[in-house]
Amino acid sequence: MNALGWGLLLAVLLAGWAVLDGAVQGGVPLVRALGGRDDARRRLVLATVAPFLLLGEVWLVAAAGVLLAAFGHVETTLWAAGYPVVVALLVAWVVRDAGLWLRSRLPSPRWRRGWDVAAQAASLALPAAFGALAGVAWVRLSVVGAQADGGSGAAQALALGLPVVTAGLAVAAARVHGGLVVAARTPAAVGREARVRVRRALVPAAALSTLAALGALAVAALGTASALVAAVLLVAAAGVALAARFDLDRGERRSGVVRAAGPLLAVVPVVATAAVVGPATLALAAPAAVLHDLTWPVLGAFVAVLAAQVVSWRVLVRPLGPRTAVFL
Repeated sequence: MNALGWGLLLAVLLAGWAVLDGAVQGGVPLVRALGGRDDARRRLVLATVAPFLLLGEVWLVAAAGVLLAAFGHVETTLWAAGYPVVVALLVAWVVRDAGLWLRSRLPSPRWRRGWDVAAQAASLALPAAFGALAGVAWVRLSVVGAQADGGSGAAQALALGLPVVTAGLAVAAARVHGGLVVAARTPAAVGREARVRVRRALVPAAALSTLAALGALAVAALGTASALVAAVLLVAAAGVALAARFDLDRGERRSGVVRAAGPLLAVVPVVATAAVVGPATLALAAPAAVLHDLTWPVLGAFVAVLAAQVVSWRVLVRPLGPRTAVFL
């Protein structure tokens, strides 16, 4: 498998994580809003996204392995340029998981509420850090990075603004995606409340996607032509978000646009980043001999993991009912 194949594999793994873990990132912050002070109702909301927790983390760990093995120079660049963001991402990941796993270990209401707050805060910080890291990659893995270091005012402004916009987009996308998952898997009363939260998040998601598209156009104007593809994708995502808002306003809760809005918004930061930094990433790939030697072991592991994920999905992910096995 050549560098292009490895790049596509990395993008697929990150997109899989964005969809699976994005449901958790967006669902956990709704626990307090939908559950109030009723612990049973809070656990109901948690149960809707709990199956995605371990499924999604497998994809992120696999993506990190591919990044280190095939694109070590890219990893070095991101560490150097976005070290605080990477640390924030790791801390948020650990705190989020600790909050989810530990909240029910003691019956104390104060204990559970404390871990709920920690998990909810970390579930907001996790997509924000990932989105900011994507913005850092847009800048540092394109010609914009060299211009910003050289003192270009436009490039420096872009370097400061893009991570903020992409961080906001990732948070809004997770909120939409997670809210739709909660709405689909919970009883009608909770589902209605979740859709209200989704409806409120769709316009900000569309606005941030549009701002990110403008940022991609600015990156393209500074010399990275592939960013034009990202701009088109982001504008399309904004259109889908607004169409989903329109359908929800009309009461069409199960329209194809509404169902597609969550996964589409979840993956668009990954796909847009791949479009912007793809050429530079491939240029920094490991030598062809190294990639060739790693191909079959990695592909074999990927197929095995994919099969296990499909089986787990069919067993775990279905509407909640009296006989549904839950954890957390």
